[in-house]
Amino acid sequence: MLLVIPAYNEERRIEAPLRAYLAFARQQSVLRIRILVVLNGCTDGTAKVVARLAAEFPELTWMEYPEPIGKGGALLAGFREAHEAEWIGFADADGATPPGSLFGLLQHPEGDVLVGRREMSTRPFVRRAASYWFNSIVRLMLGLRTLDAQCGAKFFRATFLPAILKHTDTCDMAVDVDLLLSAQAAGAVIQERPVQWTDQPGSKVQVVRTSMLMFLSVCRLCALRRWPNFATRGLLKISEAIYAWVAGRARRGLPGAPAHYSLSPAP
Repeated sequence: MLLVIPAYNEERRIEAPLRAYLAFARQQSVLRIRILVVLNGCTDGTAKVVARLAAEFPELTWMEYPEPIGKGGALLAGFREAHEAEWIGFADADGATPPGSLFGLLQHPEGDVLVGRREMSTRPFVRRAASYWFNSIVRLMLGLRTLDAQCGAKFFRATFLPAILKHTDTCDMAVDVDLLLSAQAAGAVIQERPVQWTDQPGSKVQVVRTSMLMFLSVCRLCALRRWPNFATRGLLKISEAIYAWVAGRARRGLPGAPAHYSLSPAP
């Protein structure tokens, strides 16, 4: 299986989670785990940390984009490298989900898409409220039944990946929603399970701004997928104009080939 980890300026946080995931991978006799880190326009020393660990662990591979391509862009770029893998998943670079809980999603899978649902004892009220609001909007506007669409712990059965990637093009943090929407349209069975989760310090999420951009991305998906008719073209144009104003740039498109990469065969 392949685990994709998108990383943007994670020099201070990425080594410990990677070592934990890699140590877990080496203990598995059934799962053959390969980890791919997609460096997303990093301007710090993240690339050096990952390259050093890749020299130590052949299970770890990496690819680098010199310009930011967004969390979604990094994930979709990594998913394109899922050759001969039965399952393809992703996790956040900060290690918010411990390896036992993350890979536990693959124990006795009863679906084609395995979605983590965050379980945590404490969380700031603002982030908890934003998460509840966003997931409610997703269920209402797009018809997804998951309770936690944004949890950074998901696995996809490889047989559905071509159909999913054919329709998924969201390159920002709403990529989770787009992936699930594409999987649902492809007929995949989506199973949601609880996973351990601890919010890590150093998050780059700006709750208000990020929530607004994600909502606008949901509006775009709704216009394109749920109500693709003339009446929604105005909604699409308005939401994209507001998106560009809030983000300070137009929406990112799908990334091309990376500038640098080190992709070794799966162990």
